[in-house]
This record gives sequence, structure tokens and C-alpha cells, in this order.
Amino acid sequence: MTHRLYRSLQALILVFLGLFFMYQIISGRITWYINARFLPLIIVGGIGLLILAQAIRSDRSGEQDHDHDHSAEGEHAHDHSAHRSGWALLLLSIPLLIGVFIPHRPLGTEVLENRGVSVTAPLSASDAGEPLQLELAPSERSILDWIRIVAISEDPIEFEGQTADVIGFAYRDPRLETGQVLLGRFTLTCCVADAAAIALMVEGAGTEDMIGNLWYHVRGPVYETMLEGQPMPVIQAEQIEEVPMPEEPYLYN
Repeated sequence: MTHRLYRSLQALILVFLGLFFMYQIISGRITWYINARFLPLIIVGGIGLLILAQAIRSDRSGEQDHDHDHSAEGEHAHDHSAHRSGWALLLLSIPLLIGVFIPHRPLGTEVLENRGVSVTAPLSASDAGEPLQLELAPSERSILDWIRIVAISEDPIEFEGQTADVIGFAYRDPRLETGQVLLGRFTLTCCVADAAAIALMVEGAGTEDMIGNLWYHVRGPVYETMLEGQPMPVIQAEQIEEVPMPEEPYLYN
């Protein structure tokens, strides 16, 4: 492989990687991979790849490929160099091939067999010590907010009877009794590699019709219950409605 061709292919792969990042950002799917707070870094990275591709494309040093007669030893060394270059390009293109040809979708209940579901949640929004959003109106709290409130509450009377209005996916946890189901969401701290599933318990009429991995909008008063010795909120469902998956399926720590 000539130096000119190698550089051209290298630049082309970087261009496609940069455009792939930009497409994921514009489509909103980038948050299926990483925490939304890292979006500025991804934008900078995508632009950086395009700039790097242009710099490589403009590189004309070494364009002379010495297409003259070589000694047998020289030809042998050149062949090995071309072989190594081809493998380097293949490795560079693997992330792009995976992103384009393997459809990505948010995590679902199928991964819970290995990761499990947590009934507790971090009390700080991040290692930077961002304040918890515990002063939200009950109807504006997410599943993560409710779990945090129960975790820090010294008296369940403070929140019992307040009405939750949340969206999550249904999960039939084997630890639950008949008429109970978990309403879950995945939380991200950095990316999907560290994703953790959290959930509220739901009881009441209509829970028997909830299908695992489908998304539901559940509304009803909240009380405290126990699951394996851990306090967790339970919603006495007054309204259960199947809904499409939200555009932002994850919650962020």
C-alpha cells in the first residue's frame, strides 16, 4: 500500500468517525451511550476528528513511494510495511463498523439477570457534590428522586401519601409477590458500562397486566415498604398506562 493511499484511507475513516459522532449528537442518540453532561466533550471530539482528518489529508510528506526497482530485500520490507498498514486501518475502522452495522438501543430488562435491580441509590448527584433535587413537587420527581428521598428520610410520614407520577419499564422480579411489579430505570454516572438499574415497587389493580420491558406511566400515592431488608418506595397504583419509551430513557447521577 502506497503512503498516499494509506494517508487517504486514514483520513477518510476519521472523517466518517467524526460525522458519526455528529449524527449521534444531532439525533439525540448520543445519550444512549454516555451521560448527557459529557456532551460538550463529544462535540469537541467529533470536531477534532474532522480537523485531524484534514491535517492527515494535507500531509504530503512521504508521498514519493519510490516506485522504482527495489532489491529483493527492499521489496520484502515494503510488503511487510503495507501489511501492517492494512491492519492498522482495520483496527481504526472497527469502532465505526460497530456503530454503523450493529444497531444500538437502550438497555432493557434482559440485562437485569446479570446486573440485578437496586432499591437504593447514590445520595449525591455526582462526585462533585451537586445538590440533590429533593425539593421538587411530588409529581415532578423521577424514580431516582423517590428512592433518594426514602434513603435519607428519618420519618416515612414525611412523604407517605404523596402522589408519584413516574415513567419506567416493567420488570417481573422473582423476589416479589403476586400483584407486585417493579417500575425501573437505568441510571448512568459516565456511560452504559457503569449503568445501574433502580426501581420502585408498584401494587394495585392493573399490575398483573404489565408486561416486562414495556414502558408505563404510573400514578398513585407512595408508601414505604421493605425488600430484602432495604426500605423502598411502593406506589399504590391508581393509574397505569402503557407509553412509548422516552426520548431520554436513562436517568443521570
